[in-house]
Amino acid sequence: MTDRKDIERHSTLLVEGSFGKPDLNRVETEGHTFMVKDVRRRNFFLRWTLGLWLIHKEWKIYSRLKGLKGIPQPVERIDRFAFAMEFISGVPIERGKIIPPSFFSDLDQVLKAIHSRGVVHMDLRHKGNILVSDKGEPFLIDFNSSFAFKEKGILRRYLFPLFRWVDYGGLLKLKKRASPSSMTPEETDFLKRFNRLRKLWIFN
Repeated sequence: MTDRKDIERHSTLLVEGSFGKPDLNRVETEGHTFMVKDVRRRNFFLRWTLGLWLIHKEWKIYSRLKGLKGIPQPVERIDRFAFAMEFISGVPIERGKIIPPSFFSDLDQVLKAIHSRGVVHMDLRHKGNILVSDKGEPFLIDFNSSFAFKEKGILRRYLFPLFRWVDYGGLLKLKKRASPSSMTPEETDFLKRFNRLRKLWIFN
């Protein structure tokens, strides 16, 4: 198990967070390796406002997705400013990188699994949010921009289908960039329609 002392003594800073976003630390302790997301180093105002909210929101989302293949598993909430999760040894998708033929179909299954739990990712266009593990398997990470919807309610009924559609368009955009030859005619047509409608999306 990890605690604040483990972060300070045994961590390697992998990504320094900006504004209210957390730092990403690799922590190795007692023969285990964890990824720790931590906003403790943000300034006082950001740490206690946006940083605190983002950490709490993302921890709840990882907890809701616990047990799903292709998602780093939550380990523990260290304190109000940080949490630890499974460390995934992998690399982001790069243009021209050799990807197993099953990669994007497996990634589509991961996406459907998180949607089945009422979660939308909302940042799949960012290639750094999808890792290719050492075994060639897809892992979906960084749920900072994500939303989790209750099982019932007006938001689940009207916003969830729209956000799910945005996720799928983001996946296809990444697939076209990383592996254009694997795109099906149906996926190409969907992406063309998606890109036209995306211009109207207020979060561009």
